[in-house]
Amino acid sequence: MATVSAQGQFIHPSRESNADGDSQKWVGIFEKNTARWQQFAATIDFSTLRLDPTLIDSIKTFQLGEQSEGRTLTALAQAYATSHHDPEYLSAIQQFIGEEQRHAHYMAKALNANGIKTIDRQWSDGLFRKLRKLCGWEMMISVLLTAEVIAIAYYSTLAKASTDPQAKRLFERILQDEAAHLQFHGQHLSRLRSGKISIRWALHRLLLWLVIGLVWAEHSAVLRYQFASFSRFFRRCDSLLSALV
Repeated sequence: MATVSAQGQFIHPSRESNADGDSQKWVGIFEKNTARWQQFAATIDFSTLRLDPTLIDSIKTFQLGEQSEGRTLTALAQAYATSHHDPEYLSAIQQFIGEEQRHAHYMAKALNANGIKTIDRQWSDGLFRKLRKLCGWEMMISVLLTAEVIAIAYYSTLAKASTDPQAKRLFERILQDEAAHLQFHGQHLSRLRSGKISIRWALHRLLLWLVIGLVWAEHSAVLRYQFASFSRFFRRCDSLLSALV
């Protein structure tokens, strides 16, 4: 399973592991992760967790992005599972959606513990939600994979920037999930694109580059805790996607 160091370096598993994109194995990974989260959450006292004020506005936006019922994704996953004779894929996607909702839940708890209300809408989040609703399966997974790349860079930054030990642990825990999600979606997308012309990956990189610029424009004040310049942030995100090709 993919892991991330405390410094936010993505550590790939062997190319041989899960190389067949076995959805059943991912269901098992997600189920074990649910149990780990239950154990982890019991060690966090949210009443004493403190978020750094300079991070809060940015965290509110990302918290909103993590919460989704996933109806469109579930429908697309159902169609994919049927057409590819892979019934466990739908279960894996449902587990994935549950993990993202779990992130949103605990980030909301952290915000509320600091007297901060969550937000219901934000322009860039609304834009991505509309884009996802227009997607077919491949484009949907491309968008999700792009979001996971950004999430790895972002949560590693939050972990580095947070001065409260409990907040740091929370963001490091979310970071571990996002690394697994990157591998999960990347395996299925790579399998679909195997043997096909590289234009699809080229267009995917273009999408990522556009998103990198958007995220930097909105969150550079936070991202600079880890990335001294836009070019460093860009290279980090681009390298994460390129490693999956």
